[in-house]
Amino acid sequence: MARGWSIAFATAAAFILAAYLAVFMPPVDFLEKARSGVYTAYFLWGVVSADGSHAYGELDGYRFAINLWRVAVCDPSGACAREDVNLVALYLQLRTSGALSIDGGGPCYDVRLREARLAGHVFSFSGTVCFAGDGSPSRIDGVAEVDGRRFELSGGPLKVERRFLFENYMEVHGG
Repeated sequence: MARGWSIAFATAAAFILAAYLAVFMPPVDFLEKARSGVYTAYFLWGVVSADGSHAYGELDGYRFAINLWRVAVCDPSGACAREDVNLVALYLQLRTSGALSIDGGGPCYDVRLREARLAGHVFSFSGTVCFAGDGSPSRIDGVAEVDGRRFELSGGPLKVERRFLFENYMEVHGG
């Protein structure tokens, strides 16, 4: 009898876990594409650089450095703030609250991030993110807001290099 309950419990737990992942995880290919490339993409509006474990970006004087455990942001004045976070837990919190949605498939995804506070700054984004076959962004169109400042993002990168800006990342991220 105890064995029967164990099997029933394990089966129920597996189905609950599968449903949880199906509801709260973005399309798996989005995660694979976002983490698959090593690149630095130069856009008219800024820079996006990633290596699968780290991300670095620049947008109108703001500089960002992110990994799974820390978010760091330097504002245009040069003042930097860092926050230790568990990005997986943060991601799940944003998804369950409805503050983050990722829809689509193939090369392009519609991404919506309602106001999220990280490292003392408030971020939002609404737009489309497209990936090239090598994992680099091929196009980013939308509106980003940082601390209430609105940025129109449009188009593909002017140039893509197969390297990560690790020195810039460490400068912002810290040790």
